[in-house]
Amino acid sequence: MAIKNILVAFSGSESSRSAVKLARQMMEKYDAHLTGALTYAPSEVSTTLKPYASAELTAVISAAEQDRRTAIHTEFLSVLGLPEGEKVHWIEAGGDVDYSLMELARTYDIVLIGQYDGTRENRNLVPHPDMIALHSGRPVLVVPPELPDTVLNDKAVLAWDGGKSAARAMSDALDILASKSEVTLVSVGDGNAETLAKLNRVAAHLKTHGIVGEAEIVPRTKRSIAKVLLEVVEKHQAGILIMGAYEHSKFFEDIWGGTTNSAINSAKVPVLMSH
Repeated sequence: MAIKNILVAFSGSESSRSAVKLARQMMEKYDAHLTGALTYAPSEVSTTLKPYASAELTAVISAAEQDRRTAIHTEFLSVLGLPEGEKVHWIEAGGDVDYSLMELARTYDIVLIGQYDGTRENRNLVPHPDMIALHSGRPVLVVPPELPDTVLNDKAVLAWDGGKSAARAMSDALDILASKSEVTLVSVGDGNAETLAKLNRVAAHLKTHGIVGEAEIVPRTKRSIAKVLLEVVEKHQAGILIMGAYEHSKFFEDIWGGTTNSAINSAKVPVLMSH
């Protein structure tokens, strides 16, 4: 998939600032358009006071919220270091933070979003990466609060479990993988001949796109799959982890924990997820 149209969620939070910095690097690397997006719900103050507020107070609250959004727009351009123009754009959408971003995302090649760092003060402005990955239909690149030195280097790890989400992630990441000189194809579990054969088929497919991938099978032991994957990323000093999202249901992962939630919440490198 060619990356020519990038959407980055920005709320002014620490993680969203990192997402914008990475988005600019990707914009320049892929000669792409970049759109900053602020999606928002009514603030807690607005929701709490709405049944009791006079028209005058409602107008004051509304003006204050608009001023806040204007300040976030200004901050976005400052963090990006570029003015709005032919390839830099800004969009705002009210209603529900997550669903508004999901709808916007469907007309972009990739969505960048910071790891969730919402607080009581800003949670009406901060979208949830897991919800966007699950429902937008687009690849989502989740960015940690601090960008590592390895970001956008020439190394990547592709997690492979043979599922449809992993296949979708691989396809969505082809443009990214094509720019890497070292791609590790990792499967967690038994190192039997069948698993190796599956990884070799993945490597053969990537080779048709000019991408060289090396298979690596890692025993799970008592560690979680997410922990194993992140250890592989660290071992290879990779700048990105690519994986399928929610092969189990999100409800299952929310209740019992799972690879997707663990990876996006604790990764120190950007994680590209597709569902």
